[in-house]
Amino acid sequence: MTLYDNPLPVADYPAYLALRDDMLAAALPYLGLAQERQKQLQRWANDSKYLSDVDRDAATALLGKHPCRLQYIGRSENNRWRWAWDDPADYYPPESLRDALRLKQYGEAHNIEWLTRSGWPADLPGQYQALCALAVMLNDAPGHGFENPAYLLRDLNPPPDKGIGRMLMTVYPEAAVTHNIPRRDLVPRVVNDLAYAYGPNSLGAATQPAIEAYLATLSPQERIPVPADIRSERRPAHINYFPEAATVFTAAQPWLADHFLPLATFDLASLDPTLGDVRLHLVKPLEPYEGYIGMETTTAHTDYCGTNWIAFHLEDDGTYRFLADQNYFLGDNGDPEAAAYFTEMRDSYAARKQHYRDSDFLGDVDDTGLPCFGEEPEYLPYLGGGNWTSEAPPPAFTMTDSADSAVDIRYQNHRFTCIAMTAGYDWGEGGADAMILLYEPVNRIALMTFDYT
Repeated sequence: MTLYDNPLPVADYPAYLALRDDMLAAALPYLGLAQERQKQLQRWANDSKYLSDVDRDAATALLGKHPCRLQYIGRSENNRWRWAWDDPADYYPPESLRDALRLKQYGEAHNIEWLTRSGWPADLPGQYQALCALAVMLNDAPGHGFENPAYLLRDLNPPPDKGIGRMLMTVYPEAAVTHNIPRRDLVPRVVNDLAYAYGPNSLGAATQPAIEAYLATLSPQERIPVPADIRSERRPAHINYFPEAATVFTAAQPWLADHFLPLATFDLASLDPTLGDVRLHLVKPLEPYEGYIGMETTTAHTDYCGTNWIAFHLEDDGTYRFLADQNYFLGDNGDPEAAAYFTEMRDSYAARKQHYRDSDFLGDVDDTGLPCFGEEPEYLPYLGGGNWTSEAPPPAFTMTDSADSAVDIRYQNHRFTCIAMTAGYDWGEGGADAMILLYEPVNRIALMTFDYT
């Protein structure tokens, strides 16, 4: 097994995920401290976030108006990491590789292969954050910066190919960096970045440990509570991805398979026992091609299905019954472009489904032969407002939208629970930015709406 094969064998997909986890574990003590340094550096430079006037031969740049010396760390190349010390000897001034070589020495001393060798896959959320933190803290640098290597290496012959990503550099201003952000303001900002700016998809399970590790470096007077909504990821105990349509839709409405792509079937009891011992289905509608689903078929609307809202009843046999008839769907309406789009969606979905069957991982493979791991739905998320609330729900439902609390949606005064959110395009071509699945257990109604940003 090796992470350096190209394309990456399916058998090595778990090792790729383990690599990301190892990188975050190594960087865990430094993620918050590196963020702290970066914020102080940027404030000192009059809130300048980006380097300019990068001179590769001199290894210098400007941060705002401040001259800086640079240390070249490395970059991605076709989504694989390449250390700067692996480039030809005349690419950079020798003294500008000191920090990268120090990381290599650290890796050799601690038996960390990815710090001592180029070529490992580097396209997962969290990997860049780990590299930035290690580069800054293990070299005691004031901060880091990036530059587009296609610009940085523009005078090379042959020119770099289009697969080259951003160059990571540590930054050393010639003048002393003063710390201008008061501690009472700095700590909440760092915690907020670890919790939200990186996002749960970046740090994943490392989010709370990273915050706790950072807070542990502070005095008791400087510490703040860990945000209450940072929690371990919740997911059902049993999930069947890409179920067959016959197990999802009632046999009385066979045409549902023409309009929906089944994504997942999962148990609710393991998420919340009060929701009942049932299995719910997450589906992706093919429509709309333009606008909102149901927008052009208002004569087929019901008390349960309207513009940008669809509803199902969970039958006793565990299948969905759609609470409108087939006329709710517009189909391609004779538009060849719409027909081609729906075909593309189906083909893309089929490819994702087959990839999951072959590899047991959600996602697909990119042009460089690396897996693009799909995002699992977010289960039991907070139901905040958004563009989706601009369309009122169908008459059977009531909705109360408050800036101070979660959106409240009810049927016969029974409140819906937000079960899952996912982006439609995480499952193949097309779809909303957020598909929102809600469930009301008393009447066994599954309700969906869609957010577009």
